Amino acid sequence: MLQTYRNLWQREPMVRWLLVIALLADIAFGALVPFVNFYLTVELKAPERITGMAFSGYFAIEMLLKTPFGALSDRIGRKPVLLLGIGITATMATLMALTRTPHHFLLLFPLAGLGVAAFFPTIAALAADFAPEEQRGSMMGVLNLTYFLGMGISVPLGSLLHSLTATYRHAFYITVALLLLAGAFVLLRLPPGQVQRRHKPMGDRKAPWRLRRARLSAVSFPVLLLATIFAFTQFAISMLVPVLVPFARQVARQSGLSEGQIDFVMGAGIGVIAGALALGAVPLGQLSDRIGRDAAIRWALACGIVCFLLAPFTPHILLLGALGVLAGLAWLLAFPAVLALSSDIVTEQERGAAVGLVYGGQGVGAIFGSLVGGFLAEGVKGWQGRAWGLRAPFFGGAVAIFVALLLTFWLSRILAMRPAEVDDTEPELAAPNPFEE
Repeated sequence: MLQTYRNLWQREPMVRWLLVIALLADIAFGALVPFVNFYLTVELKAPERITGMAFSGYFAIEMLLKTPFGALSDRIGRKPVLLLGIGITATMATLMALTRTPHHFLLLFPLAGLGVAAFFPTIAALAADFAPEEQRGSMMGVLNLTYFLGMGISVPLGSLLHSLTATYRHAFYITVALLLLAGAFVLLRLPPGQVQRRHKPMGDRKAPWRLRRARLSAVSFPVLLLATIFAFTQFAISMLVPVLVPFARQVARQSGLSEGQIDFVMGAGIGVIAGALALGAVPLGQLSDRIGRDAAIRWALACGIVCFLLAPFTPHILLLGALGVLAGLAWLLAFPAVLALSSDIVTEQERGAAVGLVYGGQGVGAIFGSLVGGFLAEGVKGWQGRAWGLRAPFFGGAVAIFVALLLTFWLSRILAMRPAEVDDTEPELAAPNPFEE
């Protein structure tokens, strides 16, 4: 596994810069959401309605604008949109650090979501641009790697700053500094211009004849269906948001842990799980390349169903943590496969829009999943008691994942019916890279 990362770092110069840029941004964005919450509720004593409205605006803007920003990056290039997203979020984070008025966050925090919506589909489309089709899953795995590393670094770093300074404002300044550094790397290291198709030199050899399916529009039905599959999957995951912490604490008590031990075990467990998932990100992306996108998505969804059905009856916190790792690894197998497939089936000129549409589906699932999970838990709790109320969202999530699994077979059938076209060259998708060694 470690050799995989070593080879990736040594042999793919552009991946180094994508890795650095994405990691810096993921640490910054990873700190933004939790510490806005802490800053509003703990330090500024904001009313719950203000906090709720600010976060609703943030998630709504992020969900609605990922597709338009992905399409914009198709038209004007990835680099300007990345710089735009970084600049918007850095500006809003600076203003949030300077204000002491909770109502200002009703505008500033949703505008920060504007930058997030610009950054993530564009960096994913850029990763797809630089990778040949058969290696796109691996490149998407790089983005998973930076996401989990960012998650593991940002929250402890912000908590340390708070313990030293007794304010959450410094977390915003760290966010701004990291975003500006990421923007500098984007400006200086990423190549300008649009993606260009170039061919590997063939010498006197005749280019191999191969058959491929016709490319589709970003708003075609198969892409919408793929976004729907992703939405159902994220819907299932988000159903657990209202109950996961109390359920984990309940299992920990059943395991014989005291309240003090529970806090330590849960904090350490999050770090261990994030580290394990970070290590598995790129290898699982490579696995999705080897076994095929469809198979990777189906195996991951099947694994997710098993985890969701077993978790409610877990007798020990260690087993619950193991199921969490397994579910996370399944996500790491499915996520790059979904993004790579969305890049494979559309024209090069609409890749950003397709990736943005898939991300938009994820946002829809996240918003409605947490809402339905909360209502389901409350309803079952009043009917069957607290224990079954905490379990109910797991079963609901398993049903949602099963629906997503069924939709993958429909998607495969539709994609197989596309007209075939002859591809008589071995094209390699790459942007002009003056920094390649």
